[in-house]
Amino acid sequence: GLISKGCRFYEGLVRVPLIMALPGRFRDVRRCEALVELIDIAPTLLDLAGVPHPPRMQGRSLLPILAGEVEPDDHRDFVRCEFFNTCEGIGTDWKSAGSRANMVRDRRYKLAVYHGQDYGELYDLAEDPWEHVNLWESEAHRAVKNRLMRTAFDALAFSVDLGPRRIGRY
Repeated sequence: GLISKGCRFYEGLVRVPLIMALPGRFRDVRRCEALVELIDIAPTLLDLAGVPHPPRMQGRSLLPILAGEVEPDDHRDFVRCEFFNTCEGIGTDWKSAGSRANMVRDRRYKLAVYHGQDYGELYDLAEDPWEHVNLWESEAHRAVKNRLMRTAFDALAFSVDLGPRRIGRY
């Protein structure tokens, strides 16, 4: 019910069910708690169609889960989400021209970083599933915060499209 959410990463906004059905191919009903991303849908559909993945495709096929070949809750160690420039008209410089934020979530913790700001969010979803206690400033959770910041930073860097294969001899 929250209108104009902007860059917020509440579980009710980012943790949405993924329902997949392929009559005649998968008969078992499976429910799993795997961490998946939207980018996993394209490689899954390509695998189902028997089409090879393009080079450098970022998603991971869910077919092994659907086919019952792997543990259903073990797909990714973390997932991420991002919002860029969701509040237009705030300003013109890079710090004020709209909200920019990244979220990374593993099985226990969720970290949200609001770029250009001195504010963020860190939640222990096992202890605080409703995200009421922000641990961003908690000294006791500094190592968790640093680990998730590194994970988010690396994930952002590794998601960049490197373009076509390089040719030449340099």
